[in-house]
Amino acid sequence: MAKRRNQAADDRRKKLKQEQDDLLSTGVFSTEVENSDVKDWDNEEQDYELKPRSTTKQKNATLVESLPIKTAEGMVKRVMREEVAKEKPEEEVETDNENEADDSNKLNENQQEDEAEEEEDELDNLTPREFLIKTKEEISDLASGLIENPEEHILNLTRLRKMSTLKNAVTSQLALTALIPIFKSLAPSYKIRPLTDAEQREKVTKEVARLRTYEQTLVKNYTAFVDHLTQLSKISYLNSESNKSITLMQKKLGSLATKAAVELCQSSLRHFNYRKEVFSIVIKRLNRKPNHPDDLDVFTKCVRVLESLLQDDAEHGDITFDIVTIMTKAIRDKKYRVDESVINVFLSLTLLEDYDPNNNKDQHTKPKLKKKDRVHLSKKERKARKERKEIEEEMRVAEQAVTAEEREKYQAQVLKMMLTLYLEILKAGTYTMIASVAQDASQLMAAVLEGLSRFGQMANFDLLGDFLLVLKEIMQDIVESHSLYDTNPLVTTKEKDGDNEEDDDNDEDDLIGGVYYGTQVRQVLLCIATSFALVLNHSSMGKLPITTDLSAFTNTLYAVIVDFMLDADLELSHRTLRLADPLGRVDIVDKPAVNVATKAELLLRCLDFIFFKSRNGSSSRAAAFIKRLHMGALHAPERTTIATLKFVAKLVSRYGEEVKGLWNTEERISGEGLYVLGIETSKREVELDRCNSGAATIWENVLLDKHYCNTIKDGSRHLMKQSKSNH
Repeated sequence: MAKRRNQAADDRRKKLKQEQDDLLSTGVFSTEVENSDVKDWDNEEQDYELKPRSTTKQKNATLVESLPIKTAEGMVKRVMREEVAKEKPEEEVETDNENEADDSNKLNENQQEDEAEEEEDELDNLTPREFLIKTKEEISDLASGLIENPEEHILNLTRLRKMSTLKNAVTSQLALTALIPIFKSLAPSYKIRPLTDAEQREKVTKEVARLRTYEQTLVKNYTAFVDHLTQLSKISYLNSESNKSITLMQKKLGSLATKAAVELCQSSLRHFNYRKEVFSIVIKRLNRKPNHPDDLDVFTKCVRVLESLLQDDAEHGDITFDIVTIMTKAIRDKKYRVDESVINVFLSLTLLEDYDPNNNKDQHTKPKLKKKDRVHLSKKERKARKERKEIEEEMRVAEQAVTAEEREKYQAQVLKMMLTLYLEILKAGTYTMIASVAQDASQLMAAVLEGLSRFGQMANFDLLGDFLLVLKEIMQDIVESHSLYDTNPLVTTKEKDGDNEEDDDNDEDDLIGGVYYGTQVRQVLLCIATSFALVLNHSSMGKLPITTDLSAFTNTLYAVIVDFMLDADLELSHRTLRLADPLGRVDIVDKPAVNVATKAELLLRCLDFIFFKSRNGSSSRAAAFIKRLHMGALHAPERTTIATLKFVAKLVSRYGEEVKGLWNTEERISGEGLYVLGIETSKREVELDRCNSGAATIWENVLLDKHYCNTIKDGSRHLMKQSKSNH
């Protein structure tokens, strides 16, 4: 009985095992579910139990069948697991986001263009007042969005910039005016360099990508804005007088564009990208001095902003280098047909105040440390110090700082360009055979001599001979054109005695008789003062290996002293109070920028160079100049006469008994001849060394003793007493 019961149990187990094997072979655990009309409640419950019971499912999870398992009760369970899709790395996701952002930006731009076209169509139906109000509101909304969050609303800048290029003059003018403060507030005070190809391909974070997009969009719009200003600034009242196709609004936009460039130069944008083009806009308006009030106002602003830029750039020199490079090229292109005030802009340079090209480099070399004074550093410390130096160099490059070597290089290049331009203008002014060039360049002589008197002492020794030769030619041309008699040896007697009317006219032109204009007086004095300054600078530095003869400049000054004393404006400068010409235009641009000395001060400076700062003075020359100065003092203004008598007193105290005989007519009888004044004899020049000054007598002192000014009376009496003190 027991055996039969055990055998029945074994048969049931075998049958159950066979059924399970049959289930495995029929694919009950496959993903495909067979539809059958037969309902097996055990199997349905088993399938229900085998379903996954996960409470949280991922969005991107998928069910995958795993291997079945067999429980302890002998039941086979179906196992389903969740397979999570692999997530992309963070960098790949960000690059995808960047691409999506770029696509969205393009879409936004296209949408904005479409909306702009639709708005333009709508604005066409508005009245002019409604159109103006609508335009102002739109520009204010775009500008306020940029000010609040520039990175998020950077596309507003593109929209504003495109509005400034519209054909509608009102919209263009309003957008142009609004863009100036926007760029001044958004742009940094350094240059933004373009991204390299490697930087564009690299994967960056979302914040860096947003910042790069903002910077590149800013530079792109600013570049397009400056190009638009360049095109508008080409039109002015001066160059469009004969062109009737240019409207009044175009002229106003041209003036507005130039004023906008001036505003950009005064802000931190002078350190931003594309600054050379902004400087070019300002400099190109300085070609000629206009007569129209609006153009003249723009011209004056351009001159003043360039002067302020040169004055403020004393520490770096890069801005000065760019401005001088553009200005020198523009002046040459115009063949020196520029106003005198443009040349005076160079006098505002502060970069060259501490520049000394003749200084020895040995004074700046650091003394070499001795071995015992050196600080011992380990290998690790030396490595750390080297790394710190590399980091400091990288920081300097990133900050775009200018080192002392770069600043000195800028100084040398700026000085070379300026002196070369000065020399070219002086040479062009002396070429009287070429009328057009001489006429244009001769108007710049005074301004060039002003600059040369300040920066000429820094000139290289190689340029010294060229400068002295040109200065001598300029001075002689002015003096010969105002000499009383024609001293040209090329003119023969036959030509003079001819009956031609043209010859008679030429003879009348030669008899000008020493009538000098105020600018010509200043030019001659500046030529003399500059020549002595150039030579004395190299002599004091020990760089002049030869002795330079400056007797030509000394003789010229001696010859024209009396003529200079006849100038009515001898003591007047731009700061002197005088009545304004009611028919003339008062212009502040004409004043000298640096050398504001009067002609009387320049005359005394030249005399000081001859007798007290060089070796050109002697007792015979001192006597001749004392006689000439007394002759001029009879006609000179009051203050000039007082200064002249004081200078004569200094000469008397220096040369003593050798010149005191000029005031004595009783105890001294000279049998060496007569004093030759130089103008009584026809065709004879005034010669300083052959005037026989020892036979001269200062009879002018008696007339000065009767002068209406008490100070002049006292001065003449003091000289008389001083001359008789040792007799």
